[in-house]
Amino acid sequence: MKKLILLLLTPIVFLGQDVKTNEYFNDGKKIIEKTWQEDGQSKTLVEIVSGGSSEFRYYINQNDVEVGLNMYRVRDYGKYFKVDVSIINNSQKRYDFNPSKIYVKVKGDVKNKEKYYALPYNQYNEKVVRRQNSNAFLLSLAKGVGNSGISFSKSNSSFGSTNSSGYISTNTTTFSPALASIQMSQSAEEMSKFKNDQKERMKFINEGYLKNHTLFPKTQLEGYFLIPFHKKITQVDLVIYLGDMTFDYSNEKWGL
Repeated sequence: MKKLILLLLTPIVFLGQDVKTNEYFNDGKKIIEKTWQEDGQSKTLVEIVSGGSSEFRYYINQNDVEVGLNMYRVRDYGKYFKVDVSIINNSQKRYDFNPSKIYVKVKGDVKNKEKYYALPYNQYNEKVVRRQNSNAFLLSLAKGVGNSGISFSKSNSSFGSTNSSGYISTNTTTFSPALASIQMSQSAEEMSKFKNDQKERMKFINEGYLKNHTLFPKTQLEGYFLIPFHKKITQVDLVIYLGDMTFDYSNEKWGL
């Protein structure tokens, strides 16, 4: 189920804050927006209710710059927390976004917590390339082994004999060029589809994974990054830096 709130808990806005709540429906889903001001920033917590479960998205707006994110578990050449990020620069300034400056801190009964960080694009890309090459080799090997015995067909024949039945049956195995051609064609089509699927996946990663980027005035950026997953992680704190602004999604900042 696609559900993770930064900490796998239900957010509770700080008591005493002047919180504005707006509820409405979109495509059959109930949307609950809670907005409040804190430390010179406007914060919005969006809850999307569907099928008895909730998905949460977080938005912080400062100086006409809005940074939003949500996080959930994925399997994508490994197990990860996937963090979707959107940045809208409605200001007159330009900002350099550097993913290497994203702060990540995990909590839970896990060792070597420093291993859980925002994976850089180059590091993840290298892993994907290795995994795809390995998958292609294994599939090619499997198809090669499978094709080694598919180009033969069997036929049955009977002829007179002196045994009690009067006939004896034999099985004859012969090479079948037609069968071999069909099987080779099928294998080639499967390999071609597999390679195309891997190329499409790599294209999606290349275009979507967050890299260094300059946000010019009146532009926006959307993408994602990954954090290594561990089932014993109970909380994930995130902080995104843009210029001299700090967009803090740590749990304590959201009353979690």
